[in-house]
Amino acid sequence: MRTFIEQYLQNPSDAIALAQGRVNSTDWMDCIDDEMIYSQLATPEFRLYEEIIFCNAAEDAPRANNYSHAA
Repeated sequence: MRTFIEQYLQNPSDAIALAQGRVNSTDWMDCIDDEMIYSQLATPEFRLYEEIIFCNAAEDAPRANNYSHAA
């Protein structure tokens, strides 16, 4: 990451092109299929993450009173 930031500060276009090339050459997603993704979307943990991400504040979250939080 540090290398990317240094490259970006010197030449943003080249840094982005190089990063895109690195991403396109990785194969970490080759072993993930659609069924695996959909099975994770159905988990309670994912629903909690959705509520956290898409709510502006904890008070706005549906069922927010069911979750405890550190003050």
